Amino acid sequence: MPKVAIDAKPSAAARLAPSYAEFGQDTIDAAMKTNAALNDGIEAIGEEVAQYARAAFESAGETARGLLGARTLEDVVRVQSDFAKRSIENFVECSVKLSELGYLLVGASVGAWDARAKR
Repeated sequence: MPKVAIDAKPSAAARLAPSYAEFGQDTIDAAMKTNAALNDGIEAIGEEVAQYARAAFESAGETARGLLGARTLEDVVRVQSDFAKRSIENFVECSVKLSELGYLLVGASVGAWDARAKR
């Protein structure tokens, strides 16, 4: 039976295997961090939208009570004007908060991949 020479040096594939494994682990870590950031961000956005809906509902209720108690046309106009003003202020405030949350969400999601890409 012929003897086969055994090469003592590891093959190129064997030398690259640890780096491939590290690459895979880094990718999985980045994906998990992104998933966690998305989860937290979507939850925060949902809470903000729910809070806005509650505020809008309460404002509408206050306006309805105010309209029921109005005695003159001036009272009706004042109550409606106050409602419109509150509605716009609440909408702008909520929009700003949602924009900030969206910005933070994207930053956190991309940040994990950015750190991964720099390795």
